[in-house]
Amino acid sequence: MACHRPALKLRKGDIMEKELLAEWHQGRELVYTFLARIYQEGPARDLLAALAGEEFLVELAASSQNEDLITGCRQMQAELEARRQDLEAYRQELQGDYNRLFVGPGHLEAPPWESVYRSKEHLLFGEETLAVREFYRSFGLESRKKNQEPDDHLGLELEFMARLCREAAASIQSGGDADRFLAGQGRFLEEHLEQWVPALTADIQRAARTDFFRGLALFTRGWLAEDRVEVEMVLEERQKG
Repeated sequence: MACHRPALKLRKGDIMEKELLAEWHQGRELVYTFLARIYQEGPARDLLAALAGEEFLVELAASSQNEDLITGCRQMQAELEARRQDLEAYRQELQGDYNRLFVGPGHLEAPPWESVYRSKEHLLFGEETLAVREFYRSFGLESRKKNQEPDDHLGLELEFMARLCREAAASIQSGGDADRFLAGQGRFLEEHLEQWVPALTADIQRAARTDFFRGLALFTRGWLAEDRVEVEMVLEERQKG
């Protein structure tokens, strides 16, 4: 996966321009796909090499006004640059941090499932998991890891957001109406991601041993907060139009 283009930031005057709106969705799809892959797979060699060799994090920070996102991207980039000369050793260190945080064995410092954070018993496969599954189904989708991974894993939720961005862009380009997909993104941010990801990212910041994952936590929290504002702005303007 190449990480070559930050998400386009829209101004209010751009919102009714179909080409810009499609490009905005495509840029957001790239960011959501990147985050989804990191949380599902950890520091894969090709992804880490792409980050080290391109300006994705630098450009994303430069295009944002969210302090968490800016700080997180710069923190990740600084450590990547400092460790660039021995990328494989650095990747192994990051993999160890990733396993401690999200995979195990043993106690997980930052369990990456919505139900763990939102259910009273802090258990997997709770009501929240089923609610996420039903949300996917309302758009004719299901988790590609069904029966292998709970539907409310953060990586899968971010992947779902990327899919809605892709569907919205495709609809615009074919002359259709993307508002259903955009409204779905707004609802999913409000009803699911924003309800638990801030607590998860706080745990990541507390427990991570690398600046890469401490930065990723800030990046994730800042991105979701900033994206929610933009989605609301676009929805409001689209309704007026």
